[in-house]
Amino acid sequence: MFTKTLSGFVVKKIGRIQNPSLWKLYQWKKGQMKKANNGAEVDEKRLFRGTDNTYITHTCHENLDWRTCGTHGTLYGQGSYFSRDASYSHNYSPKNSDGKRTMFVARVLIGDYITGNVNLRRPPSKSGSMTHFYDSCVDNIYQPTIYVVFEKQQIYPEYLIEYEEEEKKSCCIS
Repeated sequence: MFTKTLSGFVVKKIGRIQNPSLWKLYQWKKGQMKKANNGAEVDEKRLFRGTDNTYITHTCHENLDWRTCGTHGTLYGQGSYFSRDASYSHNYSPKNSDGKRTMFVARVLIGDYITGNVNLRRPPSKSGSMTHFYDSCVDNIYQPTIYVVFEKQQIYPEYLIEYEEEEKKSCCIS
C-alpha cells in the first residue's frame, strides 16, 4: 500500500498503535453510523496521513482532531484529512532531525460522502434534511483520493510508519 504510491523511499519501521479507549469509541461510532444507515455496513478504509513528530504522542493518546492538529488548508472542509495515496500524505511529513519522516495509517469510517468545499465545518445534509447528514467529504465523488472527516470518533490511528529517502547508489567506471 505504502510503496505502491510512494517511490524513492524505504520503510525503516512500522509500529502498531494500540489504544483500547480510542478503539471502543471508534467501534461505537461505527455502530451508530450503521444504525443511521438502516443496518447497512459502513464504508471503512485504511488511509494515510502525514504528520510532524510533534503530533505523534498526542495522536496516539487523544486521536486526530482537526481543531488541535495541523493547519495545512481546508479546501474540502475544516476536518481531518486523509489520503488513499502515501505520495500525497508525504507532502505533510517533514523530515525530523535524523532525516526520517513519519506517516499514520488510520482506519477511517468514511460512510456516505460528497464533494467537500472550503466553507464546511461538518458534512452537508442529505437532500435538505435537518437530521440526516453525509459522513465525510472527498475531493472527487467518482474517484476520491482525499477524504475529510469531521468527528474524531470516525478515526482510529492504527499504524505509524517511519521512513526515509532511499540511498542513491552511484556507479564509477575507472
